[in-house]
Amino acid sequence: MKILIISIAALLLAACSSTPAPTSNVDSDWNTFGYERAMKGWVVQSKSKLTKLAEGKMVSDANYQAYVTGYNKGQEEYCDQSAYMLGVVGKQYNGICDKSDPFFRQDYVSGMQSTAGGM
Repeated sequence: MKILIISIAALLLAACSSTPAPTSNVDSDWNTFGYERAMKGWVVQSKSKLTKLAEGKMVSDANYQAYVTGYNKGQEEYCDQSAYMLGVVGKQYNGICDKSDPFFRQDYVSGMQSTAGGM
């Protein structure tokens, strides 16, 4: 069972790094991209990392700002959920709420360790 969980986690991490960035220069696409990444609990990416995800296509300052704005909105919503329940259902947590809620990780770990998920 542990091997299965580790395999799934590795696949999820690989998916995080291979999610393509928008191919357009439309700021709303970049805003949505940032929002969706945050809602998945993924960490914010630097401009250079996004350039790599965009297959070398330069990310403009405006696109990056739109990405960060969308990410911040998504992060706020993501961190508004129950960390305990996130842990109970076994979803991965990458630490994106640690600065805004110092107890989020502790509640998440409590949920991971609970037996509520097996009920």
